[in-house]
Amino acid sequence: MTSQPNTSETYDVVIVGGGIAGLTVAYQLGNQNVLLLEKEDMCGGRTLSTNIGPYVFNQGAQMIPGGETNVAKLADELGLTRTLIDKTKTSTYMKGKFVAGSSDFRFLLGLPIPLFEKLKMAFGIIRMRSRYSGIVDKSPRSDDQKMQELSEKTLVERMNIRHPDVKAFWDSVAKSSSTLGAAEVAAFQPVNTFLHHAADEFFVEGGTVQLTRTLAERTKARVETGAAVIEVVSTGSGATVRYEKNGTLHTVQAKKCVMAVPAPLALGVVQDLPDFKRVALEQCEYGAMSSAAFLVDRPSEEFFGEGVWRVPVVGMKTIGIGDPTFTFTDDMKRKDGRGLIRLYAGDDGSQTLQKMSDDDALDEFEKDLFEIFPTAPGRVLDRALKHWPHAICPWRVGRLNQINDIRAPHDNIHYCGDYTENSGLESAVLSAKRVVSELTSS
Repeated sequence: MTSQPNTSETYDVVIVGGGIAGLTVAYQLGNQNVLLLEKEDMCGGRTLSTNIGPYVFNQGAQMIPGGETNVAKLADELGLTRTLIDKTKTSTYMKGKFVAGSSDFRFLLGLPIPLFEKLKMAFGIIRMRSRYSGIVDKSPRSDDQKMQELSEKTLVERMNIRHPDVKAFWDSVAKSSSTLGAAEVAAFQPVNTFLHHAADEFFVEGGTVQLTRTLAERTKARVETGAAVIEVVSTGSGATVRYEKNGTLHTVQAKKCVMAVPAPLALGVVQDLPDFKRVALEQCEYGAMSSAAFLVDRPSEEFFGEGVWRVPVVGMKTIGIGDPTFTFTDDMKRKDGRGLIRLYAGDDGSQTLQKMSDDDALDEFEKDLFEIFPTAPGRVLDRALKHWPHAICPWRVGRLNQINDIRAPHDNIHYCGDYTENSGLESAVLSAKRVVSELTSS
């Protein structure tokens, strides 16, 4: 990573935002004269990882999708080790019952809902997989019929959900992917997530942050951290970017500028937005997430059981729990004798938690942890917390019709980030790939 300031105050490209989208753009631009500005003291965005005991806890993005996804190819290109998650059981926690099954049908039969509703859910999932599996991890297109079908109705409407227990179940799936409930979010996002989780998923050895850390090391761009962008002003022939670092105001010129930050942050700094772009960005609301990790005095499998790593939670502040130790070897886990449990809360719950002290918020998470796992009290050795005010950009009904305006550049200012696609790491890398094409073809 280049640390010395460039003597020129004019750059081919200035990138605002050092998450995976912005860093991927910088990396793929190669030898171009590029400046990347990141507000925080380190790059990474929502890929942040930290250590608790011997384990790595992904505080944001947890895994990368396998197969021929762009993010998997990027990880391989960077020489990162991907560990396949050995998930052999589907599970959930609902009405005080932990349900796990080796197949969808075994899992569904264990749910505490009426048998007729279970059968309806089973046929609904079969139809979903048959019709929509081909669009998982694909870039949303307004002219794609299947994507239109999933975007024009909520999940409740698309799947004809009527029974309150069934809705509660799908609420947990919808909130984990969008922060919105099944009656609020367009079916596109939770259906993608549900089908995506049925496929291969990988942890990055050393944590998801290794993706962005390695990109920051490999890019030939000048990278400035602790640099808060104040404004971006179009000049007709390019853009003027003003930022503050260590109390000093800096001004640089860019032939092209890339906004690789969440839409609300772009709205706050880009001046004199065209009406179409302002309206499009205003539609990109964000939901918050809070993530907690608890180091416990025994292996995680003793709580989760074999083959379970992700558990949607129904009807609690916590909307999901997971076992991050899946990425570590069995020998290491047996030798250490401890485990790690991750809990996360969606928008409403997260906003409440963010108003509390960290200790109080962790206490709230602990209440859910102890209810789900009655043997957990007295076994917590350490804990950690992270809030994400701009965690996920949910899909409202009709959002697909705005996708072209959301993505569209104007006056040499370009936009990338997962909100310009669906959500998640694959979407962030997809958006970077698109922006690099825009920059190099113009």
